[in-house]
Amino acid sequence: MLFSRLDRYIFSQTLMGILVAAGGVCLSIILVDIVEQLRNLSGLAHATLTTALKFTLMRTPGILELALPFAVLVGSIVTFMRLARSSQIVALRASGVSTWRFLSPVAVLAALLGLFAIGILSPAAARLNLAYETQLQAISMVSATRTGVGPNSMLWLRDRSEQNYYTVAASSGSDGKYEKVTFFVFRQTDGSFLARYDAQTGYRTHQGWTLKSGIETSIGKPSQFFLERFFPIMAEPIDENRTHEAAIRAIPVWDLPGTARNAEAGGGSAQRYWLHFHRKLALPLALVSMAMIAAVLSLNSERFGQRAIMAAAAIAAGLVVYFVNDISGALATAGYASSWIAAWCPPFAALFIALATISFREDG
Repeated sequence: MLFSRLDRYIFSQTLMGILVAAGGVCLSIILVDIVEQLRNLSGLAHATLTTALKFTLMRTPGILELALPFAVLVGSIVTFMRLARSSQIVALRASGVSTWRFLSPVAVLAALLGLFAIGILSPAAARLNLAYETQLQAISMVSATRTGVGPNSMLWLRDRSEQNYYTVAASSGSDGKYEKVTFFVFRQTDGSFLARYDAQTGYRTHQGWTLKSGIETSIGKPSQFFLERFFPIMAEPIDENRTHEAAIRAIPVWDLPGTARNAEAGGGSAQRYWLHFHRKLALPLALVSMAMIAAVLSLNSERFGQRAIMAAAAIAAGLVVYFVNDISGALATAGYASSWIAAWCPPFAALFIALATISFREDG
């Protein structure tokens, strides 16, 4: 009888502990992420505290998905410690309830949370992460700062080409269109000044800057009027690893196999896609293994000091599982192991070790 009153009680107590732990872990990560977003957006035009908060909220489902295994681990530990402190576990075992009996609702809860993460949380995180990456790229396309206040404020931007770099000042602008533009050109090799362009209007695209209706001033030459000038720009170097990982996180879980096959058909590597896909599928198993690692604590009915040591050991074991999972992922990405082996072996190993420990303490 899986849904008896005892099962519902343990289920609800564990769920409450996991929710509290998930809230605490996510809040800590979100506070750090807000600071990181403020640092990344500092100096960018049109970027405010509201923008940083919006970006952090868009990343929250992804943060929750990453923090879910630790939330299950910590929440289960807190629940078992509370039950042990109030002698409820002792009463259960004295009444003939086996350890496996009151651990089954915990395993079912962990598996359900894993299915929720696969079916609902992961797709939502992928969509929001894609929107986050798109908006971040749009707002940071050009490095810009604003100086001054009110009508005397100026928007300053920097760009470069293969030979020169540009410093641009404008009174106002957005979406690639700027008014009252002052355009300075410097040589990249020695930083020497080449020319100044004062234009009524400037337009920026990913190909370059276009200035219209202005005056060109350079050293040793008289100023002259121009109708239009074009200055090519060179895209900033891209962090391939970060871009690739961001692109994978933005793909819904059920679209990953097709994306992996397309990458293979195009001659590229599909290891990262398959690794991400198998890790998503293995999440319920990973959560169950975390809950069982925490369950080792429930068998200790001694003094609180020893239970605290067991809780610390369970947290340390969870961290070991995390690092082993990270190492196996690196091996799979490098081509030294299959993606499904790297994704499924760490949670299986953690679950079997936890179950073996429980069996040894329960049955001898």
